[in-house]
Amino acid sequence: MTLSESVPVPSSRREFPDTRPPAGMKSIGRLTGALYLLLAIIGGAAYFLVSETLIVHGDAAATTQNIVSHEPLFRAGVAAWLITALIDVVLAYLFYWIFAPATPMLALVSMVFRLAYVAVHAAALTRLFDIITLIDQGAATANPDQILFLAEAHLNGFMVSLLFFGVHLILLAAMIARTGYMPRLIAILPVLAGLAYLADTFALALLPSTSAMSGYIDLAVTMMASLGEIGFLLWLLFAGLKTATPNRGPD
Repeated sequence: MTLSESVPVPSSRREFPDTRPPAGMKSIGRLTGALYLLLAIIGGAAYFLVSETLIVHGDAAATTQNIVSHEPLFRAGVAAWLITALIDVVLAYLFYWIFAPATPMLALVSMVFRLAYVAVHAAALTRLFDIITLIDQGAATANPDQILFLAEAHLNGFMVSLLFFGVHLILLAAMIARTGYMPRLIAILPVLAGLAYLADTFALALLPSTSAMSGYIDLAVTMMASLGEIGFLLWLLFAGLKTATPNRGPD
């Protein structure tokens, strides 16, 4: 027996476990799309009907008057934010469950970033509960500056949370491209949204809110994020996921 026969030679070919997708992938994909659509509706209502309507940036008196005069709407908005947090946790797990068999490390990191997004935003939501406390104590109208500070602090916290959400979406796009559960062109959609959210957060930190560039970035972010996320969730909802064996590759 020669030396080459007695000593095993390491193979340069990496072996991968069977990564066939779970049963009912189309149904799981559509369920994920339905939850994403619900998230978009509830989150959009909370943001645009409450945060953008009741809060008048730079005007403490108007903001306080709006919130006190429309207290049920404000409270409903806070409740809506809480519901979106719960849905996001479920979606974080669903995306992990879908992609972990094929890309375990990417799936785990992606889930961590989405959960970090939820945690940061949940912490920011406590500012809105502080406003509710002031309303319950009858002290809201006497403290308009504090009301505006708390409302804008929540929005700032939400913007910071989008940094983590943007990374999650980019990782999600990478998993789509590598697994073959969806056409690779679909991966462009979450990339667009992810880059938009990253740009929005960094623009908040780097540019004055009154600058013309900030306004252009806000418009571009809204268009890119809407196109990316809505297009992606509609694909999930109506097309679902492929049931063929996904592409395999190292994480």
